[in-house]
Amino acid sequence: MAGTGDTSIPRYSKRDVTPHPRRDEILDAATRVFTIKGFNAASIREIAVEAGMSHTGVLHHFPDKAVLLETLLERRGQRAAAEVGLDFSTGLTYLRGLLALAARDVAKPDGVLMFNIVSAEALAPTHPAHASIARWYEFLRSTAFDALTDLQEKGLYGRDDVPLELAAVQIAGLRAGLTQQWLLAPDVDAVEAFRVQLQSYATERL
Repeated sequence: MAGTGDTSIPRYSKRDVTPHPRRDEILDAATRVFTIKGFNAASIREIAVEAGMSHTGVLHHFPDKAVLLETLLERRGQRAAAEVGLDFSTGLTYLRGLLALAARDVAKPDGVLMFNIVSAEALAPTHPAHASIARWYEFLRSTAFDALTDLQEKGLYGRDDVPLELAAVQIAGLRAGLTQQWLLAPDVDAVEAFRVQLQSYATERL
C-alpha cells in the first residue's frame, strides 16, 4: 500500500489467479460470453461451449458463475496492474499508475465492456455478483485513500478543501464513470479528463 514501501500488487480477493492453461481458457471464454450476454443471461454451459470443453469440466475449476466472475475480475486487475507496472509504494506512483491503466483501457479495450456490463447488472442487491463488484470498488477506494494519505503526509496533497475519504470516492467514481462515457462515445478523451482531475490531488506533476 502507499507509504509502506511495498511495491507488490495487492489483491482485492483471495481467488487464485496463478496462470493455468485450462482455467485461463475458461476465463477468456467467460469474458467473451459476458460481453455479449451479460452475467445474468449467460450460462455455465454457454461458457463451456465457448471454451471448447464440457459443462462438468468448467465446474471442476469454478463451482458457479459468481466464483468464476470474481476470479475473472481478480485476474483482469492483476494483469493490467502488472502490465503498466502499477506501483503502490507512494501516492505519486499510484496516481501515475491509475492514469496508465486508463490509457491501457483505451488502447486495449478487451474486457472493459464486459466489466461495465456486469458491474451495472450487479447493482441489484440480490445479484450473485453484487458482493464481488462491491469488494472491487471498496478495494479501489481503499488503495486510493492510502495513496492520498501518503501525499498528505509528504505535504504533496493538493486539495485541502476535499477530505481524503471523499477524494478517494471521487477517484473511484471517475475511474468508472469516464470509462462508461468513453464506451458510449469513443471521441471522449477519458484519459485526459482523468489526468486533469488526478493532477488536482497532487502538487507535483503526474
